Amino acid sequence: MIRFSHRGICVSDLARSAAFYRECFGFEPARDPGILAGPDMETTTELKGVRFAAPTFRVAGGGPTIELLHFLSPEADGSPEPRSYAELGLFHLAFHVADLDATCGRIAELGGRDLRHTRAEMTQPDGSVRRMQYCTDPDGVRIQLLCVPDVPEGFAHSGIVVSDLAASRQYYAALGFTPAGEWRSGPADRMWMAVHTERPGLTLRAQLLRDDDWNAVELLEVGGVRVDPDRRRRPLNRLGLTHLAFFDDEPRATIGRLTERGGHFVEEAHVSLDQVELHHGADPDGVRVELMRSSRRSR
Repeated sequence: MIRFSHRGICVSDLARSAAFYRECFGFEPARDPGILAGPDMETTTELKGVRFAAPTFRVAGGGPTIELLHFLSPEADGSPEPRSYAELGLFHLAFHVADLDATCGRIAELGGRDLRHTRAEMTQPDGSVRRMQYCTDPDGVRIQLLCVPDVPEGFAHSGIVVSDLAASRQYYAALGFTPAGEWRSGPADRMWMAVHTERPGLTLRAQLLRDDDWNAVELLEVGGVRVDPDRRRRPLNRLGLTHLAFFDDEPRATIGRLTERGGHFVEEAHVSLDQVELHHGADPDGVRVELMRSSRRSR
């Protein structure tokens, strides 16, 4: 059985990011393993001399879980600029909000950026208006704010820019996700798309996927602009969204299915700790995927 666990985010200031996600989106502390270090951690992170914190935070009432990775050694690097639609991989976190202005104000006060120039409106088939805007967290993670009539506040999905939507849909099907809606931009969307994406001429195919627990990811296939073909896994100590993690009772079988569907795993990063066995790999576009199984080693 496969169960979605969490989304990872590498941060430069743990206290600042914890306050940001708590005050802006209601994430509360869930588990804190303290400082992690030693040979097994070097193996699983693929980082020499690694020392890092990895507390998790969860929205009360059974909402999504995030893991904030704060590296003491080697320190985190990377740009705090938001990722581009022209880059493959983990792209954004999306939240439904009731008041765009109030949420953007909190984000700016807590160290994020209010990208007000990306605010756009889209008229739905039923005539209602959907408003949306990008902001960032303190380390440049894109956060999409969605204001949709009659949709309650809360987490919506995480977005992934993919090179082949059909291939990625098959890959994530092996992790328990099924299609929950598809959207394709058209000529009528050109104006608001240019504002929201900051990429005139960009087109999108978007496939929403959900698992049985209503965890959602959105696959984004981009057209109209050149997409960088780089599919290398980003280092875990690179600022921003880092990985997707899953509990898996039979990881070896899952690894076989995912490899057949264009992913790969790194056997050298496999470790079995006192409480959990960890496998690390990537989807067809280099998104880090972590499979976790309760370890059989003696406690």
